[in-house]
Amino acid sequence: MHGWSRLALAPLFKQRVFSSTHQDETRARVSEALKEHRLTWKGGRVDAQLNRGRFGSLTVCTLRYGAEVRIEPDRLQDFMLVQVPLRGRACIECGDERVDANPDCAAVIAPNRPLRLHWEAGCEQLLLKIPRGKLEAIGQRAFGDAAGRPLDFSPALRLDTPIGAAWRSMMTSLIQLLPTLDDGARRPPAAWLEHLEDTLVLHLLYNQPNTWQAHAGDASTIPRRLGIAETYMRDRLGAPLTLTDIARHAGASATALTRLFQEHRNTTPMNALRAFRLDAARNRLKTDVDASVTEVALSVGFGHLGRFSEYYRERFGELPRETRRTGN
Repeated sequence: MHGWSRLALAPLFKQRVFSSTHQDETRARVSEALKEHRLTWKGGRVDAQLNRGRFGSLTVCTLRYGAEVRIEPDRLQDFMLVQVPLRGRACIECGDERVDANPDCAAVIAPNRPLRLHWEAGCEQLLLKIPRGKLEAIGQRAFGDAAGRPLDFSPALRLDTPIGAAWRSMMTSLIQLLPTLDDGARRPPAAWLEHLEDTLVLHLLYNQPNTWQAHAGDASTIPRRLGIAETYMRDRLGAPLTLTDIARHAGASATALTRLFQEHRNTTPMNALRAFRLDAARNRLKTDVDASVTEVALSVGFGHLGRFSEYYRERFGELPRETRRTGN
């Protein structure tokens, strides 16, 4: 496996989600576990298997289809993905760039890149899924205001270099720890686990060329109306704000404000508001031990608890009650 031994990955292979020899079942189960996608079977025997482990907000998987396949998931939106074949090869098209992925070359796929994939027959891949909220929180600490820009990566990550080998070593160490996460008697301290999780993400942000790196220390400022709108939202997280309310306060039309957010934040005003609310909720869950999940959700403007939990998991890779329990 060119540095990925079966022994090193054994804890992950023991965490089976499904195995199947049926096309429809495979597409449905992979869509449920990762992302809805279009899947075209090109030839060969279906011999699919998905294994999955979670490490804080990160998800690590192995996936194979057996047969040759083409996969079209559109943009990832809510997470970043690192894919590296454990065996076989895959052609990964990220926008107008192509990565010929193999066990010595991974693909780093930013959330907003158009994406198409072609896996050859027999290809099996290791996948690391990083929630967008985790990326943005770490990016803000590492790069300041530059992390407010849309994130894009140079997609090819060589693993046969010292930097790439270090990332592979960190991934292997993370996988070796998976059995301890389900064992209360041996579970490592939460603060140490979060440090390992952050270090793995920081390694990619610091060492794989990306737009946040390129603009760190950039003296340019965001448009005044955008800054006013963001401050207004952060100051009123619990209020029932509408796009019209926010735009009126910022002195812009709803259309103009939406355009500003799309250009400078790669999102919409209401999605930005939801992210601010979720970030505030996570901070309170980690610091206010007396507040219930319901109380926290209501305090930041979520009246529907099921929807709050769904959005929270999309952004952070875990449920609110899991944040409260672990303190991550």
